Amino acid sequence: MGKAKVKKKKVVKKKAAAGEKAAEGAKPAASKPEAKPFSRPELFSKAKELQTLFSPFRDAEVNAEILRPRMQTESVEHGRGQGLLRGFTFRKFQEVPKAVIFMNAPRSKGGGAFEPTDRLLTAGEQVRLTYTTAVGESAGPVYFLAKGFFLRKSFYIKEDPKNPGKHWAGTREEAEKRFSKDVLVHGEDIMEIRIDVVNSFPGGPGRTGREVLERYLSGSKLMIFPGGGGWNQKSTQGNFFDAIRDPLDKYVEREDLKIIDNIVIDEFLNTGEIALMVKERLVEGVEHDVARPSVIKKPNENIGEINMKLGFLLSFRMDEGIAEALARGFPKKAGKEVEAYLPLLLERVEDSREQYRVTFRVFPRDLIEERGRNSMERGLKFMPPYALHQGSENQNTFSKLLILLNQRFREDEKPEEDKLKSEKLKASIDKRIEERKGHHTDEKLKAAFSDRVSAKKRKEEG
Repeated sequence: MGKAKVKKKKVVKKKAAAGEKAAEGAKPAASKPEAKPFSRPELFSKAKELQTLFSPFRDAEVNAEILRPRMQTESVEHGRGQGLLRGFTFRKFQEVPKAVIFMNAPRSKGGGAFEPTDRLLTAGEQVRLTYTTAVGESAGPVYFLAKGFFLRKSFYIKEDPKNPGKHWAGTREEAEKRFSKDVLVHGEDIMEIRIDVVNSFPGGPGRTGREVLERYLSGSKLMIFPGGGGWNQKSTQGNFFDAIRDPLDKYVEREDLKIIDNIVIDEFLNTGEIALMVKERLVEGVEHDVARPSVIKKPNENIGEINMKLGFLLSFRMDEGIAEALARGFPKKAGKEVEAYLPLLLERVEDSREQYRVTFRVFPRDLIEERGRNSMERGLKFMPPYALHQGSENQNTFSKLLILLNQRFREDEKPEEDKLKSEKLKASIDKRIEERKGHHTDEKLKAAFSDRVSAKKRKEEG
């Protein structure tokens, strides 16, 4: 009898212990620590978010680069500038509050004019701003890319004497009527730009480095065309040739080309820039009068002239898997399936130990090849962008290649266990697709098709 009681007590104790464990398991799991502000790439579009992002403009001078995407498809030298962001406000557009920032008149950059006299800014024209600044609780300076639209040119006074603590922006005529000369001398001409969306990159622009590029790209060479490539020339059809007419082989085998074989592709940036390591002076030896000693020694002081008189074309071979995926997504690209050809514009040249680091911008139209024998457009040509977006977003070859390179690198760097799981999942999906081939998944669609077939048959039978 006593033994039975002891056993019963032990059972009760075990149940109690089990209950305590269950209660512990029922407790909510410890919440993950919140990510620090601006610790990863983010996209901002709400008015409250943009107000926080733009607050540094009022406390310090923020230097920004501005780009006119429309000009990038019309000119190799114009449409790029640099200026200071002075402040911001919010206005309603169709009852929706939007951020408007103030930027002083940009200084031209890249050897050309930001606003040529025959290509003045028009209301509603797209612009892109890039700048770096610290914001709120960010651990350090953050790189921002803002997309918006030019609104108008106006006059800006940082401190309105009639409304202390606030700025004033309006036409110069209004300013002259409203303020004394003492106040006007502290004002300046600005541009008003509506900003709809801002991307943040805490580590700077997205970068694909040499460790990735060397693994999947090979046989790189840089071709320099005296007189310019098709992307540097004018024609009656527009600022750039609609078609070069020559097939690719004939175009890249010109006798007057300078070809640099011993190059290393150092990095691709998702802002549309490519950095190459070259062991010789870029312009030296080119068969053109632009290859003067002063230009050879100081290329950065002659960027505009170089881009107008020389064309740069980068070519390389791709890993078969990447080439196959790129061909599926963009079959019209110039060259064979495993080849890529990127038309470039020179950005800057930097001395490095025993070589030069040369940075280019990718021309924002794709070099494509029309291969049809009976086509009137046979040969090389440029594919116009679907929409005038910014930078490499128009360059299908480059932007798709960036995505494929990084996807492949992430897959190859996965632990073997994760790779096996991915392969099993893919095999399962492929098997399911094969099983469902020829099956109608939508019964309504199947019935509608059957009804149409029957109606057609009745009509034919009279």
